[in-house]
Amino acid sequence: MSTKIQQATATLALAAVSGLAMGQSGLDLDRAYASELRSDAQTRSSLLGSNNGANLNIEVMTQFRYTFNSRDEFAPGALGDSDTTMGFSTPRSQIRMSGAVEGTDISGAVIFDFGAAENGTAAGSANLLVAQGAWGLDDNWTLLFGQWHNPVLGSERFAAEHTLAADKSFTNEFFQVGYTQGVAVAYGADNFKFVGAISDGAEYITNYGTVSNSPFNSAGEADIGITGRFDFLVEGTWDQFADATSWRGSNYGLKIGAGAHWQTQGDSNPADNSGGAIAGYDDTTVTFWTVDAQVEGDGWNVFAEYVGHKVEVSATTDVEYTNHGFIAQGGYFFNDQWEGFARYDVIMLDDVLVAAGTDDNFQSVTVGANYYFVPESHAAKFTIDATFTLDESTNIDAIMGGAGSNDPSATGLLGLSDSEFAIRGQMTLVF
Repeated sequence: MSTKIQQATATLALAAVSGLAMGQSGLDLDRAYASELRSDAQTRSSLLGSNNGANLNIEVMTQFRYTFNSRDEFAPGALGDSDTTMGFSTPRSQIRMSGAVEGTDISGAVIFDFGAAENGTAAGSANLLVAQGAWGLDDNWTLLFGQWHNPVLGSERFAAEHTLAADKSFTNEFFQVGYTQGVAVAYGADNFKFVGAISDGAEYITNYGTVSNSPFNSAGEADIGITGRFDFLVEGTWDQFADATSWRGSNYGLKIGAGAHWQTQGDSNPADNSGGAIAGYDDTTVTFWTVDAQVEGDGWNVFAEYVGHKVEVSATTDVEYTNHGFIAQGGYFFNDQWEGFARYDVIMLDDVLVAAGTDDNFQSVTVGANYYFVPESHAAKFTIDATFTLDESTNIDAIMGGAGSNDPSATGLLGLSDSEFAIRGQMTLVF
């Protein structure tokens, strides 16, 4: 198997899936190429073994976090002592393995996570995030199969260690499609990348999250989900957009992307009538769309994203609603190791989901800083940030199925409040 074919296989495979984050030694050996792979799929691994396909690559990523949360109660005394919550956690601890099948153009990756910030898994238990294969058909086309991270949402494509803040935004968590199972094809060229996938979709009613490693007859799965994502490199190189940051000395670059996802469930798989935002539903159809742009320069970066989805539910009384969201963030290096950042995000809810006399938007602002122990490396990073919500959580609590259902391990926000703020300190290691 030629090196050229191997590289094409990995590059295009990673354009559609979440993958491994290659260790710092690999980054030093081939930084430019590895960075391009990271930009394609929140990853820093080539998904390949040695040239003869016999090598297995193993990497560990772990995050250790302290969170302090304070909430302004709806009514005095409503939360009692629970209006202030604090403590330590390990939101993510991942084991990432990758390799290639000897004598073929097929490579693969498996990722387990032991934290609580991905897919709502119970803390400490092993949760299968990725079990995916990539078959390089030629220098441009790749066939993908298995379980991976749906590639549609731009802000969700950054690996956990490649974000600016300690974690992704509340808006990202609300809209993201997450991990799913299916098949896909990916195409890659010098300034254009595309991926199209058919999958089991995401769970949008009772969980507002993801269904990973589930059986084919799971009630939470869609009958079918269809995803498409385009990325166009206007200026610069793909490796500039591997992460959410931009090192000092980087050249100017601009990338724009767009994606869409459609799914329907309830016509063949058993329907889940357990409740959530809408009880007793028979089936649901979701249409999802997004556009984003990422700009980077000499020690500074800006990312902006619009996302929306339309949900049509057949229940005792049919319900239809459309929600919109927006994320804007930017960062700036004060020197080679200290980076400051700020982020604003908002969820704009359909009137159907808004209780009388309550806020129809849910906004938050995050500010903070990163310290990189090794310049131009994510292998060891300390992050401190503070998130402030600007609106009451009444409607978000109801939609997500109850306070805290948004996965506070990721967002740091607990709900049941007129407003709240969370301070997080986090150490990230990749080895």
